[in-house]
Order: sequence, then structure tokens, then C-alpha cells
Amino acid sequence: MRPTFAPLRALAPLLALATLLIPLAAPAWAQSPMALRDRLIVVHSNGTAGASQLLSRSFTDRFAGVVEPTMRNLPNAMSLDLFCAGIGPQTPDIAIVARRMSRTMFETCQSNGVRDIVELQIGLSAVVLAVRRGEPVASLTSRQIWEALAAERLVEGEFVPNRQTRWSQIGPGLPDQEINVVMPTRQYGVRGVFEDLVLEAGCRNVRGIRLLFEAHYRREKCTTLREDGRVRGIQAVDVTAALLASPPGTIGLMTYDQLQASGGNLLALPIDGVLPMPSTIFNQDYGPTRTVVLYAKRQHTRSQQGVGVVRGIREFLSEATSEAAFGPGGYLANAGLVPLGPAERAQERRLAERMTVTSR
Repeated sequence: MRPTFAPLRALAPLLALATLLIPLAAPAWAQSPMALRDRLIVVHSNGTAGASQLLSRSFTDRFAGVVEPTMRNLPNAMSLDLFCAGIGPQTPDIAIVARRMSRTMFETCQSNGVRDIVELQIGLSAVVLAVRRGEPVASLTSRQIWEALAAERLVEGEFVPNRQTRWSQIGPGLPDQEINVVMPTRQYGVRGVFEDLVLEAGCRNVRGIRLLFEAHYRREKCTTLREDGRVRGIQAVDVTAALLASPPGTIGLMTYDQLQASGGNLLALPIDGVLPMPSTIFNQDYGPTRTVVLYAKRQHTRSQQGVGVVRGIREFLSEATSEAAFGPGGYLANAGLVPLGPAERAQERRLAERMTVTSR
């Protein structure tokens, strides 16, 4: 028999997406954290869309009487902005994102009254560079990637516009093909991970960059990409289709789950000599590895006395940290997540059971 909890009678209809995205003047009942909803609201990034949908379906199937959560797919930063906007039925209960929130974002949460945050790590993933099956699979270094994509390059100590057009100009042994890359725009978390863990890693030891005094100026030189048409920014969800429709030799930046979802039509490129696969992601030998994190508002949890916003948060966390979900062979692997180790999974399960509030 499935576990149950009694369905709620919503005091008002669930607010529309526009209400989630654009703060509106709410009636008095909607401003009170005591008002109730009949279902969870979960926001997630594009990079965690597959895992979030699987969790939602399994949560709904596992617990009798539960209403399927409302899911909202937003860029990583926007998901956390919305989660941290405040408490009450007009705000999300759970956020599932591909990067741990920064201290600044955590402080924003706190200042907006979101003080009891449960933080769970539910797996590891990665960002990858991929090409279509049948095309040359070159092993690129972070330095070569930066030199190919940066808006400017260093020539005799001076920054000049990047005019290199072919990979063979970047390094010996690279294919004699045009430099063409499709990638998500900067609003998506996958782009942020790429900038932090590939581009900055690639330019960090370049002498001319290292000598720049101001850190923000160094980052700008590392992460500002060329605008001559060789790097094309699009919506994250469209990268796979755009890559398949692009000229030969085009490279796409995407998440590991998007690579797996291609059904073998796309192949990952090694970065710094390491190919992204479950073992290298688990050991974090593959550089652009990231942690998938679930955030929940304990303040929204409805008690047996009827106090709180919604029921189901505790049960959702139980599902997310079950072995059937995030263990070896669990269904989250189908969404490209690599399981944590046994000790780490046990720790996250304890945090979920106790609804432990993070202190950052």
C-alpha cells in the first residue's frame, strides 16, 4: 500500500506562471504564510529538468492522495531568485538547480524571510562539449578552448581581437575545421559552469591575464566571447537540435543529461585529457563537474495542526533521497545524474529525514 497524506482543499486557485515570474499585489490571504495550497510548486533549471520531472512523477505515484506538483522550468539564477523572493503560497516550495547557491543568494533568501532552508545534494552532473557521431573527436585543453572562443587573444603582450578561424590554428593535431560553437546564453547555469570551470581554468595561467590587477577585469578577459558569428548563444533546451542541424565540425555546449538523451547521436569531447563518464564525474576527475542541489523551505511545511503553506515537502525530500531515486541504478541516472557515494547518500538522507536547516 502506498503511503498517504490527506489532500488539501485549496483556499484559492494556484497562481498562474505570470504571478510566479512577476510579483503582483496579492490579496490578504495570499500574503499570509498560513494560507494553504493543494500542491507543491517546484522550480528547476533546464539542466535539472529531466531529474525534476522524474522526481515529480515518482513522488505523485508513491504517495496516495497527493496532487501532482506544479513544475516551472527557468534559468538556474532565476529559479533561485524566485525561491528566495519570500515565503507564502505565491512563492515556490522547492528549487532543484545545478549549482549550489552563492553566499550572496543565501543572504538574499535570509533578508526576504526565507530562513529555514533545507539543502540536499542529490547527485553529480557535468557540462560537456559534444559533436555529432561520425565527426572528429578532438581532445581539447581548457587553454585551447579559451584561445578559440575568447573575444581577444594576447599577441606580444597586447590584447587584440581574436581572428583565428580554424581549430588547426589553435594547436597542432587539432582538426582543420572552422571554429563554430553553439551554446546556451548567459542566463543559463550551464554557461556559468562553463565560464567558471573551463574558460577561467584555461586562461588563469596566461601571463598577460595573471598580471591584470583587478579580479573582475581578469574574469572579463577570460569569459567574454567573440561576437563574429563563430559562437552562437541560444536557449539551452535548443542546443541539441541546433547542433544536429549545424554545419560539419560544429561543437555544442550542453549538460551531461542532454548528451545521454541524444541516444548516441552526439559524442562528448575530452577536456584536458578526461572524457566525461560516470566514473570521471563521480571522482571529479572531469573538470566541469557540478553538484545537483535540491532546496526546500521548511517554513512552508504544513504541520498536523494545519499550520503552514502546503503538505508534501517532507515526502518529496524522502523520494529524492530514496535509493530508488538517487542510488546506484536509481531512476535519476536516466536523467544524467551520477550517484553520490554510499556515505554521502546516507548523510543526505539523514538531512532529509530531519529536515535539517542549512547554515551555509
